[in-house]
Amino acid sequence: MDLTKQIKSQGVQVFEKRFDFYWKSIAIYSVVLIIYSLLRGTIEHGTLTMAISDPLVVLLAVIILASILGYFASIWKSPKIIISKDAITFKTKILEKKYSVSEIIKITIGKETISNMKKSLRVVRIFTINRKKPYRIRPSSFWNENELWNSLLNFKKTHNK
Repeated sequence: MDLTKQIKSQGVQVFEKRFDFYWKSIAIYSVVLIIYSLLRGTIEHGTLTMAISDPLVVLLAVIILASILGYFASIWKSPKIIISKDAITFKTKILEKKYSVSEIIKITIGKETISNMKKSLRVVRIFTINRKKPYRIRPSSFWNENELWNSLLNFKKTHNK
């Protein structure tokens, strides 16, 4: 039996984080770097000379390199949220934290407005016994955001304290 079919038959839902913003920023910064290099470069005797020692070129190259490293690190960690009937698990390749219903103090659902965005984002905060700060989950940062939102709402409704 396939693992995903087995998980679905047990009522467990797995939600993976999305990283499409990394490759979008890498693409945008790369295009800016190419355009800036072409504008600052000189054409002499039929060859294009680029100024690699220009501080802006170096800065853009560092930003691109940092974005690529962050992208690969995030893919390697592959963070997931696993929601079962009686527990919520936060899992990465390195660490797995499972919180049963008895360890969850409360779940709050709200909206968060970011200053440079016009619309507000949905946010779920999960308060647990062993942690001072709550877990902040933005469903829009995960694939199947509506399913994650509905699963967290259902979990809250079924285990309301």
